[in-house]
Amino acid sequence: MIFTSESFSEYSVESPSGQSVKNPTDVVNIIKSDGVSETILQDVSTALRCLAFMVARNQYYLQASDDIIIVNVSGTKLLVLETTFLNQKLLNSFNMAYSRGKVVCNHRNMSNIMSLSDALRSVGLKSNGVLLLNNYDLETNVKQTERPHIKVCDINFKASVATSTEGSVLEDPLQIIY
Repeated sequence: MIFTSESFSEYSVESPSGQSVKNPTDVVNIIKSDGVSETILQDVSTALRCLAFMVARNQYYLQASDDIIIVNVSGTKLLVLETTFLNQKLLNSFNMAYSRGKVVCNHRNMSNIMSLSDALRSVGLKSNGVLLLNNYDLETNVKQTERPHIKVCDINFKASVATSTEGSVLEDPLQIIY
């Protein structure tokens, strides 16, 4: 299912801390484990409306389709995940949060707080030492068979990312505050 601007039309797009949406018309796609790229959200504005929808309803996740989940990260970012075994294990073991400008993972049974990269490694990701910092690292900087099939979406989202300093990142230089 592709979410369009009509899907969350009653929710407004708020800009955090006076920041503006960098690329409001960029499409949010995810490369799935079968190699197919699937459009999840029509544009970044729709993604931010989806985030406002989830915050208003106190929803942690939203099932976009049979194999795609959207996770609300503390009302600041969205994680779009394919429901692979690795990602299901990740979501069963950790709660995602945004703290001090970073996406962190709180272990559900212990008091451990770690980065998304470390949490993915703890549930079985083979990353061969690649640091996962943004969508470039999550989708194209890792071999297809080792990708976690996760996309980060926030106000800085950019559809095509060529470097690890562009678009939505897991650790923001300036914390996003709504």
